[in-house]
Amino acid sequence: MGKIGGETERTSKRHRNEDIDSERTPLNLYFKKSDGGLTAQWKKTMQELNATFREKKKSVAFEGMIITSDTAFFERLGWKKGEETPYAVMEYFNRCYEFALQEIGYKGTDKNVLSAVIHLDETTPHLQLYYIPIVDTTKKKVYEKDADGKVMRNKKGSPIQKKDERGKSVYEYIPLEQPKLCSSDFLGERGGQLSYGNMQDEFYEQVSVHYGLERGEVGSNKKHTTKYQWQKQKQEAELANLEADKVHAEEVIEQAQTAVETRDKALEELKPLQEYLDAFKEAMSGNLPLSPTKLRKMIIGLTTEYKRLEKEKLIKDKDSENLFNLLRQAERRIPELERHKEFLLFLSEYAPDKLEEAKRTATERKNVPKPPVKSSKNWWAK
Repeated sequence: MGKIGGETERTSKRHRNEDIDSERTPLNLYFKKSDGGLTAQWKKTMQELNATFREKKKSVAFEGMIITSDTAFFERLGWKKGEETPYAVMEYFNRCYEFALQEIGYKGTDKNVLSAVIHLDETTPHLQLYYIPIVDTTKKKVYEKDADGKVMRNKKGSPIQKKDERGKSVYEYIPLEQPKLCSSDFLGERGGQLSYGNMQDEFYEQVSVHYGLERGEVGSNKKHTTKYQWQKQKQEAELANLEADKVHAEEVIEQAQTAVETRDKALEELKPLQEYLDAFKEAMSGNLPLSPTKLRKMIIGLTTEYKRLEKEKLIKDKDSENLFNLLRQAERRIPELERHKEFLLFLSEYAPDKLEEAKRTATERKNVPKPPVKSSKNWWAK
């Protein structure tokens, strides 16, 4: 309790939370500050409320609550890191604190609240609140009764507990002589296992809806992840990514090795062609070999080069023919283009407004999408 109080009220010299910026700590705002720390405030509150506490090894001495949103939400309300808190942000947290007292406050007051502070020295503003779960009623079983008002019993003589329409045991809450600290009864009065979901529903209806916030997933089994758990998960994800990168690198190396082997094989296959090329160059120099083997290679090289040149000539001849045809088409259009030129000059001089109108019409028609052309189907294709 002392360590938690030292961190929430910033009295500790060192904090486990690395997000705390001590230079912005003076900006923190208190709805209620403990008197001498949480431990001292706890003893004082228990004494003032005259509350009892049955201390066990796993007893719950106090509970906490944090209310916040994301950074973008507070920035929309005008919050800026390191500056004074805007009115809209304070109004939001005032509503949050009123809601908290309504839900967990002793008879709607802050008498059982140990500490309530708005932290503005971390990444995102949030209300952090600690309280004692005090109850002044206790849960009592309700038994079935007969027409005479007597408690009904089973064959073994044990009293029969009353059930509701869902088959669950019925309880009633009766006043206590003095309040007591009991987390199970505290949550039981608020719906037991449904208490947290009920609180989320009511917070949405009373606070969130006024700020355009959405209700979280109803019935979600998601659990809160601490910062340290989140950091661990992040590190594990980074290690997994590194392992994936390693596997990818090994695959790339293997592909590169395969490519090198393929290249070497191709070069090996090209060696005979290189010999033919060398023989062809030797023949072009005028040195005729006396060796029949070299002469045969020279002939093959000359034949290969002749075929390549023949293909190249065919391509050039076809390109020349295409260029000649395009030139003839352009020459045939010259008289027509001259007439269009004279007509456009005439319109530009004597009817420029009509020319502009024609341009607009042409542009509009150009932008109109053409209807799809339906393909004709032959009767035998059906």
